[in-house]
Amino acid sequence: MNPLEPETGAEPRSCAGDLAPLKARLFQARAALVDQSPFLGSLVLKLPILLTEDPRVQSACVDGRGVCHVGLAFLEALEPPALRAVLLHEALHLALDAFPRCGSRRPLRWNVAHDFAINLLIEASDFGPDFLALPAAFKPLLDPRFRGMAAEAIYDRLPADLGELGLGDRDCLRDAIEAMGSVEKAALGRAILNEFRPEALGPEDWAAARRAAERIPERLRGPLPASLPLAASARLRRLFPLAWGPGGHGDLWFDAWTALTAAEREALRESWREKLLEAAEQALQGDAGAGGLPAWARKLLGPLLEPQIPWQARLAQKVHGHLRGRRRSFSRPGRRSHAVGAVLPGPVRDRGPVGVFVDVSGSVGPEQLGAFMGELVGILQQADLPVRLITWDAEVQEDLMLERPEDLGAAIRQGGLALRGGGGTDPRCVIGRLAAPEAQDLPALSFGVLLTDGWVPWPEARDWPLDLLVVCCGSLPDPGLGYDALLINPGEPNG
Repeated sequence: MNPLEPETGAEPRSCAGDLAPLKARLFQARAALVDQSPFLGSLVLKLPILLTEDPRVQSACVDGRGVCHVGLAFLEALEPPALRAVLLHEALHLALDAFPRCGSRRPLRWNVAHDFAINLLIEASDFGPDFLALPAAFKPLLDPRFRGMAAEAIYDRLPADLGELGLGDRDCLRDAIEAMGSVEKAALGRAILNEFRPEALGPEDWAAARRAAERIPERLRGPLPASLPLAASARLRRLFPLAWGPGGHGDLWFDAWTALTAAEREALRESWREKLLEAAEQALQGDAGAGGLPAWARKLLGPLLEPQIPWQARLAQKVHGHLRGRRRSFSRPGRRSHAVGAVLPGPVRDRGPVGVFVDVSGSVGPEQLGAFMGELVGILQQADLPVRLITWDAEVQEDLMLERPEDLGAAIRQGGLALRGGGGTDPRCVIGRLAAPEAQDLPALSFGVLLTDGWVPWPEARDWPLDLLVVCCGSLPDPGLGYDALLINPGEPNG
């Protein structure tokens, strides 16, 4: 996306006259993209396009309201592969949240960083140059050193002088203005309006104006005089004609965005999330399935295509998956029989207790431990099984048998358990305790739940003498070790 020329004025208007031939070219470009890639083509179909002869639109850009502006002369000169690449480029700016992600970054510089990221995605597509080819105006913003990097990381690595990337002097000057603070802009503006006359400003204003001028690449402003004021710099005076001073430049790209309310911004962002999902769903319905999505799209859309389930629900699913269905019998009346005045069937305890193995080395914080235990107790209460609690770090610290899961919750709330650590962490100490001779007289465990941050020396899953669910709040064990493992963040209510 090439930024608009820095001039003030209203938004570009649509071209007058017969645009049917050009609209037909746009239709053909979109249809070809849909045919070759339903996902990418669907995104381009959802992009509103305005053809304009506004001199500020030298190539193409999207504005903060989600409209793509295409210069008429630029469009007429594009070959079909370049036209398809331009449309895809502009659609991806919106699909990849260009405006919300900018935050407090300098708009022009962020635009450039996003251009790099998008152009590399297009170049990495499976299409040959005869189908998709970036036009010459876009190719300077294509650098293999940025491959695989997010726009945020690219932004931090851009040179101080964007002229090194091939941008024109006016864009480089605009970037320098965006880097200035409000005091610097105001002082430089006053200096410009007073044609840099020495008597026009006081010492503080001249000092601020000098700081502003120092942000401009030296190749543009020339060397600054050693003393104030800056009147000796004729080159600097020529750089700022009265018709265009700081604050007088326009940017259709971000001016339209900043004019939106917070609700309007979120609505635009949400609309493109929906468009991404709709495009992905269309692609998944095709013969290629998920293979019809580019690799970057599969990574981006993973959380959207597979909605995130709160960790509490995932933990319950996992635990219940390890529990067989329990049976009940009238030979053992249930606890609620006396309350309701009738004999209710009670559970038949033909299964052993559940092992709960908690890393207390200090890697799992008190809040995380409390949240996890609270959820686990609630889940185990439904199963009505006793609990064997083992706390451990490099060695086993506690080994307790609790008749009811709620006893575990009460003990934790009252601080009755010695949840302490002693340095080092090794879950193999739990395996050793389970196999120890003194543990053989205890009831066999039906399965175990182990909580740790995950940064431990993992044995293989088959080394454990029981069915085990591993719950980590930091890093999961290597899949090759064979664990049933779940990554959660107990510090956040909804994971």
